[in-house]
Amino acid sequence: MKNPKKYICLVIFLVIILISGCGMIRVKESEEDKSIVARVDGEPITKDEFDKIFAVFKTQEEMRQGADIWDKSYMGKKYIDLAKEQILEQMIEDKIQLKKAEELNIVASQEEIEEEYEKFKKLFNSEEKFLEFLDGVKMDVDYFRESIRKSLVINKLKEIITKDIDIADEEIEAYYTTHMDMFYRIKASHILLETEDEAREILIRVNAGEDFNALAKEYSIDPSVKENNGDLGYFRHGEMVEPFEEAAFSLKPGEISNIVKSQYGFHIIKVEDKRIDNLEDVKDELKTVMLMEKKKTDFSIAFKELYDEAEVERFEKNL
Repeated sequence: MKNPKKYICLVIFLVIILISGCGMIRVKESEEDKSIVARVDGEPITKDEFDKIFAVFKTQEEMRQGADIWDKSYMGKKYIDLAKEQILEQMIEDKIQLKKAEELNIVASQEEIEEEYEKFKKLFNSEEKFLEFLDGVKMDVDYFRESIRKSLVINKLKEIITKDIDIADEEIEAYYTTHMDMFYRIKASHILLETEDEAREILIRVNAGEDFNALAKEYSIDPSVKENNGDLGYFRHGEMVEPFEEAAFSLKPGEISNIVKSQYGFHIIKVEDKRIDNLEDVKDELKTVMLMEKKKTDFSIAFKELYDEAEVERFEKNL
């Protein structure tokens, strides 16, 4: 069965710039210390900014891992302390990137912001459900739009910095040659049962020669079985859950697996075909993936230079 879609990450650790430096009346140092969690090149990240972002993150983590997550220890620290440090670091990194984007006059138009906003809203059945979701994760509409704006700006910055990067045909060919296992595809069918006892009974009938796809249509609990009679079509490594994939790729065409347990239940798998995509078939796809990875690596190098040049002060006692 296909891997579940990755959980949509809505916690966008982007800086909301609430304070501009020039002309601002300075408060006493002791009061300023309590209201600021970091400075980047003299520009503050306020406690209010941090608390708002952490509230969003906290709500999401409790939904995902439970309210008791904060007392657990990781890497020798309480999870809450570790999370606060990591969020602060992300806010610092975002401020550095946004400052560079400002220097390069990179902006996101209102039309671009609204387009992204509408895309996300369409993931919900109605605007009411969308607004309920935002409220549930402690995020208002204005905050969400501002997060979109800054995400767009940072993505544009990454594209500008890496715009001259390309992938040569020789690089694609070399990658294909050394990673050929990635390009094997198999065509398989499966029967999914709720219990191991049921699976064992069906496996006996399969091994006795009964029609595999007919048994799948009658007994499989896979919701797609009505349309495909258990036929999953072709798939590559990484497209199925691990126990299923490991068993399927170990079979030769025509072979039937033993009972395979996954998070969905108990599978019986029949492999019908196995082939490898040739280079020409995957060249464009491979170039896209390789270019994305190369841009990511090169931007990390460029960002490290920006980070090293920035003057960063942290006031973690105020988190």
